[in-house]
This record gives sequence, structure tokens and C-alpha cells, in this order.
Amino acid sequence: MYKKFQNGVGLMEVLVALLLLAVGVLGFSVLQLRAVDASLEASDRSIAMNLARDLAERIRINKTALAEYKKYINAKTTGTGCIGSTDTYKPTCNPDDMAKFDTGEIIAKANNVGQTIKIYDCVGTNLNCIYVAWGRTNTDSNNINSNASKCIDTSTGTYLVGSQCLVMEAF
Repeated sequence: MYKKFQNGVGLMEVLVALLLLAVGVLGFSVLQLRAVDASLEASDRSIAMNLARDLAERIRINKTALAEYKKYINAKTTGTGCIGSTDTYKPTCNPDDMAKFDTGEIIAKANNVGQTIKIYDCVGTNLNCIYVAWGRTNTDSNNINSNASKCIDTSTGTYLVGSQCLVMEAF
């Protein structure tokens, strides 16, 4: 008689153990997905930082053409044929053409990695800011100052939660 009450108890223990194991594996899978997302975000931020630094250094070298850099980057204007001989490494063009050439290279680099780059006035200062955005964030001029897909709150100058962008203050 005692055995009749014990029928199926072992199977029930196995089912409970499998349920606990499934919950643990599911939690680990979610953790792995979050780790992959964080790794991709860190990679995008590193690429954006290098892109912004590259542009800032090019502007620093060609200081007299700051207005042209701003105009050409925002309009996505490009130029070619500005590199001199390999003996001297001096450009064979004026500052305006050099700005066109540099912006062409920067825009090409940004497009290759799925990012956009713009230069706008910084919020609350008289400096220029380099904006680099990727993913669902956009750096179009109408989006920087609107509520849709922007990097920063233009009234306070702070980053918006969930934005995928980098802002570098320069010049």
C-alpha cells in the first residue's frame, strides 16, 4: 500500500529540477545578450571618438578654414586631389580645398561605419561641437534642436537617455 502513494514522486522531482535549470539557462542567455549589446555600444563609442578626434586634429592643422570645415561637414561636401608628393608630404592646395578634402575623408570614414558627423554651435557656449551619431540617433540639424532622435537637451546641454551619440567640444 505504501508504494501506491509513492508512484510518480521521482518524476515530479525531475520536472521541478528541469524547470529550475531552464530558468537558470534563460537568465544566462539574457545576460549574454546584454553583454553583446554593451560590447557593440562600446565599439561604436570608440569609433565615434576616433572620428571626432580625427576631424578636430585636421581642423587644428588648418585653423584658418574652420568656417569651411563647418560648412562642408554639415553639407556633406567633398573634394579630392589635395595631397602633395610623398617626398615632402605637403598639401598642394589652399586651405579651402584642404578643408573639402579632409571633410570628404571624414564623411567617407563615417559612412563606412554607419555613423553621421556634423558640427554645430555648442549649447551655452560660443564654441563649436562635433556631433557623431549612430543607430537610431540622427545628427541632422532639424533633429539636434527638436525632440525626435536627438543627442542632447538643447535647454540644458545634457545627454538624453537612450541617445547613441558623442559630442566633442572643440574650437
